[in-house]
Amino acid sequence: MALGRPTTASTYQSDGYGGCPCTPALATDGRNDTRWASTWADPQWLQVDLGSVRQLGHAQLVWESAYGKAYTIKVSDDGQNWRTAYATSSGDGGVDDFDLSASGRYVRLELTRRGTGYGYSLFHFGVHG
Repeated sequence: MALGRPTTASTYQSDGYGGCPCTPALATDGRNDTRWASTWADPQWLQVDLGSVRQLGHAQLVWESAYGKAYTIKVSDDGQNWRTAYATSSGDGGVDDFDLSASGRYVRLELTRRGTGYGYSLFHFGVHG
């Protein structure tokens, strides 16, 4: 559902380091050879607008080596009032697959603790019904 949808973020790397600019839209472009990368600070967020309220059943995060150790998936119908759909403090990079039981138009990945000294770097932010 997130494929090609409008995607925004708190920050992104624009300096050309590591193949950047690494804009938010690269996390939802359906490719695993492009990526969103944040600046090197906590916290950060990445958000996708699904266009309408949708029922969510699954999410997938495909991390580059700079991953999120602690993060939350939140959903909102209006982009203002948020509900927690998933949270972890033990992320270990690679591919994170998890089930969701939530609905919303907006899906936000709130990143609160990095797993490395770099910024967050995400090849793919998938949201499925």
